[in-house]
Amino acid sequence: MMIAKGCETSNPDLVEMSVKLEQFVRQAAAEAKPLHEVEPTVLGTVLEIGKHALDLFIQLQGDGDLGPSVTTEEGKSLHRSEEPTQRTIRTVFGSHSFQTYTYAPGPKKKIQLRPVDARMSLPKGDYSYFLEEVSQYFCVEEAFAKAQQNIGKVLRQTIPVDSLERINRRLGTQAEAFMNDLTPPPPEEEGELLVVTADGKGVPMIREEAEQLPAFRQSQRRGNRCMATLAAVYSVDRYMRTAEEVVAALFREERVVGEDRPAPCHKRVVARFAGTYEIDDDVIEVPGLYEAWWWAAEEVERRRQPGQPLLRLADGQESLWNAASICQQREEDVVDILDIVHVSSYVWTAAKAFCGENHEQGEAFTRDRLLRILQGEVQGVVFGLRQMISKRGLRGQKRKEVMKVCCYFENNAHRMRYDEYLAAGYPIGTGVIEGACRHLVKDRMERSGMRWVVEGAASMLAVRALHVSNQWNTFQKQRIEADRKQLHPHSYLLSDYTPATLAV
Repeated sequence: MMIAKGCETSNPDLVEMSVKLEQFVRQAAAEAKPLHEVEPTVLGTVLEIGKHALDLFIQLQGDGDLGPSVTTEEGKSLHRSEEPTQRTIRTVFGSHSFQTYTYAPGPKKKIQLRPVDARMSLPKGDYSYFLEEVSQYFCVEEAFAKAQQNIGKVLRQTIPVDSLERINRRLGTQAEAFMNDLTPPPPEEEGELLVVTADGKGVPMIREEAEQLPAFRQSQRRGNRCMATLAAVYSVDRYMRTAEEVVAALFREERVVGEDRPAPCHKRVVARFAGTYEIDDDVIEVPGLYEAWWWAAEEVERRRQPGQPLLRLADGQESLWNAASICQQREEDVVDILDIVHVSSYVWTAAKAFCGENHEQGEAFTRDRLLRILQGEVQGVVFGLRQMISKRGLRGQKRKEVMKVCCYFENNAHRMRYDEYLAAGYPIGTGVIEGACRHLVKDRMERSGMRWVVEGAASMLAVRALHVSNQWNTFQKQRIEADRKQLHPHSYLLSDYTPATLAV
């Protein structure tokens, strides 16, 4: 058994520190001190104990001396550095330094083995995996500067803003790759129906970044926005409703919501900007619409069970449907559904054109047309609207608005077979993706004064998508394991290594 030298530990006795903490607490109780005054001191002491505990843990690893040289499984010789080098790692408890030998094929050659790093499965950078993870709990909810302040309050240490941004971008790159290759959920945990849905959401960009975007990526909205396309895939059980119940829900009427209403299962969400690819000597940029739908199509292929109905839910944006048709395989087996909430907004537009400011008449008009649409009478509603235009002599902007409504319904009539959808227990609303647009994008990316570059926005959205998709813990395990294999391929050489500090 190979026994390596180790440093003499100079850490305070952890038991003694714990005893002092207990004494402080007892004294504070005897003096009837307020909890809010005791709590910060206890936290500071616990962090200090944690700092010394990890210092001890690191010192117990020894200096990584495996001897003058080692031989890999491939028969290559790696030689020990002349002197140990200084290594620093930051954890949630603070900064820790230690001395360690390294191994390389020769002088000035790339280091291929860092025994102490490999023994502790350390990352490449200066921040521990756990500190990276904890830091992002703050960053995914707050501006980086605010996250820095709050991390300082909790962990009593300062992490530079640029370091928080670099961590986020590294995790974002890993998160996107992770979401591209998700393991499908167990079939027994899936719902009866598989649903794929998508929508676009603008992200405010810095002016210089927005001006450099290709024409097809420039949003028509003001404010130098770049459109991110969100896609979600989930399964859900059938839920039977009547057209009358749906109308009542759209008008927010008080009603008892059935406890048996099924919840979405294994909801997975991504947000994608345009991607750039090098093919031969050409650089090809793929719009975010296709990036998101390609991901969704692959997720569907992984998850769809034989005979399981596949539903595509979206609003009337034609580019969304066109991209879906290009990316989706076996399109003949897909049921396309137009979001009923967008339909109701178009009906309300027509109601205002005919009823003006009379709210009661407008509501009655909307209720009647919505109910008929939900009962499968889309063509009849369109015919009636066109008749009303003529009979009432509608002119100007009002005529234009109602004609737009008619065209919208006519173009999407094949996606508005709501009588069939309700009878089959299909969902007809895009609440899942609408909620994702709000929680994933708006709540973090559109705060006052925020402006992004595409790379930073893409990374942030990729990390936030892990939370929305309930994949955070799985992602952390997989990224650490992938890093370990890449960074420490020769860790097997430590099988006989025992630091002197641990030798019996």
